[in-house]
Amino acid sequence: MIYYARKKQMLSDHLENTAKLAKKFADVLGCANIAYTAGLLHDLGKYTQEFQNYLERSMKGEDVTRGEVIHALQGAKFAEEMIKDPVVADIIGNIIATHHGGLFDNITDGERTLLVKTGKGEDKLHYEEAKNQFSPSINEAYLKTEVLKICQICKEKRLSPFFMLHLLTKIIYSCVVDADRCNSAGLEINNATPDWETLIQPLEKHLLSLPDKGAMDKVRKSISEQCKQAGIRQQGMYTLSVPTGAGKTFSSLRFALKHAKEHNLQRIIYVIPYLSILDQTAVKLREAFTENGDELIFEHHSNIELPEEDDKEKEYRLLASRWDTPIILTTMVQFLETIYSNKASKLRKFHNMSEAVLIFDEIQALPIKCVHLFNEAVNFLHAFGRSTILLCTATQPHLHETERPVLLSDKPDIVSITSDELKIFERVHIEDKTQSAMNYTQIAALVKEQIELRKSTLVILNTKNDAHNVYEHCKAFECEKAFLTTDLCPAHRLYILDRLQKNLALETKRVTLCVSTQLIEAGVDISFDCVIRAAAGMDSIIQAAGRCNRNKENQMPQPVLVVNVLNEKLSWLPEIKDGKEVTERVFREKHGANLLSDDVITQFYDYYFYNQKNRMDYSIDLKGKLTIYNLLNNNKRGIKGYENRNKIPYIGLPSAFRTAADNFSVIDGVQVGIVVPYGNALELVNEFLACYNPKEKMRILKQLQKYTISIYENSLDEIRQAISIVDDTFYLLSPDYYDVEEQGLKREAMFSLLNV
Repeated sequence: MIYYARKKQMLSDHLENTAKLAKKFADVLGCANIAYTAGLLHDLGKYTQEFQNYLERSMKGEDVTRGEVIHALQGAKFAEEMIKDPVVADIIGNIIATHHGGLFDNITDGERTLLVKTGKGEDKLHYEEAKNQFSPSINEAYLKTEVLKICQICKEKRLSPFFMLHLLTKIIYSCVVDADRCNSAGLEINNATPDWETLIQPLEKHLLSLPDKGAMDKVRKSISEQCKQAGIRQQGMYTLSVPTGAGKTFSSLRFALKHAKEHNLQRIIYVIPYLSILDQTAVKLREAFTENGDELIFEHHSNIELPEEDDKEKEYRLLASRWDTPIILTTMVQFLETIYSNKASKLRKFHNMSEAVLIFDEIQALPIKCVHLFNEAVNFLHAFGRSTILLCTATQPHLHETERPVLLSDKPDIVSITSDELKIFERVHIEDKTQSAMNYTQIAALVKEQIELRKSTLVILNTKNDAHNVYEHCKAFECEKAFLTTDLCPAHRLYILDRLQKNLALETKRVTLCVSTQLIEAGVDISFDCVIRAAAGMDSIIQAAGRCNRNKENQMPQPVLVVNVLNEKLSWLPEIKDGKEVTERVFREKHGANLLSDDVITQFYDYYFYNQKNRMDYSIDLKGKLTIYNLLNNNKRGIKGYENRNKIPYIGLPSAFRTAADNFSVIDGVQVGIVVPYGNALELVNEFLACYNPKEKMRILKQLQKYTISIYENSLDEIRQAISIVDDTFYLLSPDYYDVEEQGLKREAMFSLLNV
């Protein structure tokens, strides 16, 4: 009998080719045999008459339910039988059993999950039937050697073996899932290293076209040259610590291209905290690679619009699932939620983070709860995935000094800046005005003083409520005005930022006031004459200062005024609250000192990270005892449950993959998307209602993302009267509750028959 994996594909060919491709993917990890074994066994259950009958009915067009015939557990059961080492069996068994869904917890209700899953009777699995058709030999010694080598490296580098083996399981899972999907789709995988020289040349040409007149341009050029020279360094974990406005986007890329060429790496992954910075970075890179930017650069984030042509859409979805282009632009959310997911659909691209240069821009924006998970992820990618890590910021956080540190290379800074060069970047001076809290009227008066001096002024508040109120108190001022919060949809915010750029450009300069939340303070290339910042962490204050006199338009340092907001409510913003308290302490202790000095930011992080050290493992209970780190490391709770039930210790890999993934989110709180009546949003809504093609509906929904705001689920009741549900699919905001001119979402109707 001939057994098929799918129409026109023999099962034996599929298993062998998937195994070989998975092995090729995993070779860099030193775990080629584990990946090959998992790939070879992943569809063992298709060697049954029941599955072949199901496949035949499916090919005839009969009504069948996807997944109605179990075909993954048989391979996991075979691995469990053949492999005596419980750690190796847990790794391979979980990968095989879940390759269509998501990795499970290795311990469930005090039992070994793999045994529970594979313990189904012959009537369910037809295991003996499948095994009689295909029972390849497994060399357990090879598999154990690969795992022991990982553990030995962990010992040398003082990394947790359990945590690293959890990541190893995920990355081999990624290899097998990707190999399976690619082979099933008939995709030819091109493993050729990109011709990095062809990318270096247009970037170098573009850099020659940049201004090279003033002292600041010369320092930027020096930083850029040092980054280029650093590209020949050994692979490692490095930092790029330069002042805001020092040109780190192109400088870091220059390092990455040179480094990728030097070490024959596969790709460059640029990870950015905020979408507003990502959009800006994408524009800059496409300017540099004018001829083939779209082929070289792939953006993967929530606001990307899918191409309209079917072939292009398929290509985009494939690239999004695989991350297989020379340059990837993505967000910290995508990066972390890929690695700390348990789902096949997300983890599929994990193995393509190996053999890469990963650039993390504005690394100071990393949420405290994610610090240790981030550190361990990049440690793993460097130690086992042959990737180089570059952490970029003007305010380098002390990630290397935490309990689970980033293992930085010797002399990690790839750039050195002299004190004279740093003075050239002294564009602002910080004034501490926090001694007494200011109400909205007093803050507005401070703004008015600057506007009357003909200074364009940026005001950054910590909460949307404070931003709204300060803006209302400033509306009578005679100047151009702009308001920015996440109550405006992305398209609206981009329009306002574009208008600000024009108003602040030297050739079209107009006195301008912008009141904003912190969304504007990191990475946005914009320059005001004065910044007023509500007290927060020193990192936030210095980032805000980077929006002032950015290009040294004024040779005299311009003011950054730090104020305390009266009755400020920060209970829902604990990181800002804690950062603010630490900053107040530093201001007291460094009274009279230069508040932009390295000593100040070092002291801030020393205090701040010490205060926050118990939050860095990502707590998921109120007492902070149960953490995602623990669930994925030694999983004490799971092991204790197993020992209580079985009266023997658990000696496999205890990782709780599913529980950890279910509780992990980079952004706190459940948020709900609401489409707002801005731009052509209502036209798209009408198109959606008139459309019956599911694919077309999905395309319209993607287009609507740029007209969507997000609010926390517990705030939904505040505007319940203002929203309707469209086709049981999404919320739509009433036009009466969206100010298209200035402030976006309104909690009270602007126009109503009741107000007439």
